[in-house]
Amino acid sequence: MKSTEEIQEEFDNLPESYDMMKAIALERDSLVEMAAKHPLYEIEPFFLQLNNEFYDDDYSFLIETEDDYNPEKDELYTLWVDMELRKTFYRVHHLGASTSYETTFEYHEDYYKSVTVFINSNGIKPIKLAYLYFNEDVPDVYIECSTYGMIEKKYQSEDYQLNGYKMSMPGTDYEYDVQFEYDYDGALERITGKSIDDANSKIIFQRPDKSQNMEDTLTIIEDHLVEEITDQIQKKVKLDRRIYCILLEYTMQGPFPPTVAMGLESEVEGVWDEAKIHEYYNAPEMHYFSETGMLPIDLYSEELEKAYIFFNQNYDIMNLTDKEFNHWEEQVKQLYLRVCKRIIHMDFSMSFIKTDNFLVIAKDFEASNEEDYYQEMMKYKKEKGL
Repeated sequence: MKSTEEIQEEFDNLPESYDMMKAIALERDSLVEMAAKHPLYEIEPFFLQLNNEFYDDDYSFLIETEDDYNPEKDELYTLWVDMELRKTFYRVHHLGASTSYETTFEYHEDYYKSVTVFINSNGIKPIKLAYLYFNEDVPDVYIECSTYGMIEKKYQSEDYQLNGYKMSMPGTDYEYDVQFEYDYDGALERITGKSIDDANSKIIFQRPDKSQNMEDTLTIIEDHLVEEITDQIQKKVKLDRRIYCILLEYTMQGPFPPTVAMGLESEVEGVWDEAKIHEYYNAPEMHYFSETGMLPIDLYSEELEKAYIFFNQNYDIMNLTDKEFNHWEEQVKQLYLRVCKRIIHMDFSMSFIKTDNFLVIAKDFEASNEEDYYQEMMKYKKEKGL
């Protein structure tokens, strides 16, 4: 097995060595060229599931007719596959006329290797170099060197089945423990992971239940966010301070769970000015903010995690058109509005003192749409006489 130093050196030299690797990958006469809208394969075990992707057996990413491909939303890949060996040797992810990601694959008796580079008019840039080593035909060690650094995964197995792995970053104290769980038929059911500092595992992948649907999932998220945020503030927050808002902040890249912040009246300078809404509702500038640990809110109950996972599985694979994105964006916004309207009725008198202009409000951090939420919640507060 190569040392991490040797792998790092090989990664650094990819601009000079890649053309030869590509030539070797393409020299097989048995390769069949095919088009797809998904990369389909990586040498890392359970690569798709570790990225929370799930597709049923009826779904195909191959492009065989014009109707199979929508250039407005689909990615385009070309793969060169040895159909007898059922192995991919070369892949191109097309980004433009002279811009692409290219990947070569090598298959040896005791290890597999993949190399990904970015190619444009300026030349070749290394992206990822990966080795998967086997012990008695079972994955044993996966090492990946990329522009982000190096990771190593040491697998545990029993009776030729992978049970999980311990991930480390050479040269650091970082360690992450991942477990694989299977159903009675031997299909991967769930992946969980936790770092040394975590008391509980987080769900990385969950096979969807056949009865799951998006409408029910969004309802679960709404109900549990209301319950968890309310309950945790009531139990964990005890402030003799005046609070003007509870703020839920998210982005459409990952709308769930939100971060949670509480705005202190003392943090507002001068007289309240509605022209400064964007200043007042900005979670990172608030002292009591869940991401800094100053507000002990944890929105990772098992039911919420399962719902987040299902939402992301369906949201991520869509490569949304503008119309589809706008639809999802509006659904998320309406969910957060409902959450805010329900929480504003809750009794927080034992936790903090409300100001007269107290609001529960949400915000898409990237869209900076706090003004929209503010107007909606002010209207609702007036209607309900709050």
